[in-house]
Amino acid sequence: MLSSDQMNAIKQSAPLLKAEGTKLVTVFYQNMIRQHPELLNQFNKTNLMNGSQPEALAATLYQAALYIERLEELLPAVKQIAHKHVSVMVKKEQYPIVGYHLIEAMKEVFGLTEEDETLAAWKAAYDIIANIFITIEAEMMEENLKQKGGWADVKPFVIKKKKQESPSLTSFYLVPEDESELPIYETGQYITVQADMPGEAYVCSRQYSLSDQYHPSYYRITVKRDGHVSTFLHDDMEEGDILQVSMPQGMFCLQGDIKQPVYLISAGSGVTPMIGLVKTAAHQNLPFTMIHADRIEDVTAFEKEFERVLALSPHGRIILCNEQFEASGKGELVEKVASRIDRSFLQSVIGEGEGQFYLCGSPAFTQEMIYILKAIGIPEQNIHFEVFGGQSMKEIEVV
Repeated sequence: MLSSDQMNAIKQSAPLLKAEGTKLVTVFYQNMIRQHPELLNQFNKTNLMNGSQPEALAATLYQAALYIERLEELLPAVKQIAHKHVSVMVKKEQYPIVGYHLIEAMKEVFGLTEEDETLAAWKAAYDIIANIFITIEAEMMEENLKQKGGWADVKPFVIKKKKQESPSLTSFYLVPEDESELPIYETGQYITVQADMPGEAYVCSRQYSLSDQYHPSYYRITVKRDGHVSTFLHDDMEEGDILQVSMPQGMFCLQGDIKQPVYLISAGSGVTPMIGLVKTAAHQNLPFTMIHADRIEDVTAFEKEFERVLALSPHGRIILCNEQFEASGKGELVEKVASRIDRSFLQSVIGEGEGQFYLCGSPAFTQEMIYILKAIGIPEQNIHFEVFGGQSMKEIEVV
């Protein structure tokens, strides 16, 4: 337990974390990776380089400072992060390494010394928070192993099929090398894919949403050409090649005990988890509306697949949006709208807005959708989201 003085010291550091947190975390990552380059295989290299990973951790530290007296309120966010940690195989013994370099970065960036009460308070707080993560992640790993066909860390999968969906989207059908049946997963979850890439000293990891419903023999991921590992998969990996794959993780799933209408709103590669979610909603006979926006060459990539879903779904609606469409209209079943997803368009589709809303896309897109939904009266507890490109609580705020 932290003392009241320690909690006060941490709360008083919140403004400094808000102002200088990204600088702090950037120094932290630089120093830690310099001394432990093997940890690179647990990060999305693109997100490290473009700053979204440091921003996400900086925002997490800031929230921890704000909520240090009531950390239980951050439990949903903790569980979400824990899913990612399990997916990239974070180990218990790595937490002291992270803690050491975080404290050293605080000394360097904030000018703190060993005698500072703030530094001592953060050391104590880190130990408490780390133990929370270690406990939750151990439980998740145990649950993975309990599942029929479950495994620890990663196992080899063969690329059974490689299918180009559009100029920049390619689907990969991955089957276990040992041909074992896959454990059941929830649509909306993701897997970690590891690849040995030329010129890289360590294996490279990237998380991809599963882009289909559960199938006992394969995982399907749909990869957009936009990053280090993704470009390698597009250009260098072929059918028959081997990738190392984790078990599915993640919390971006339909709320199982709720029978309200489902609204799925996505942009860009945010469509990938939505494919499985819309199929699940159709299978459960839930009223659903899916709205997806993308650049013109990609937005219709799964149109035929969506047509098959709607053919079996009397209560379903799927709308594809792009301002470059020549005109709005309805094909056989899928609708096309010459518009971006803005407030007036959403209002016309949602109406009274009763239901559960699932958002997936870039941080900027997700934030905009949250603001619009709240402005038209959607309750906070009915908004669920997954962010691609690094998740930052500075950018993604529901409250």
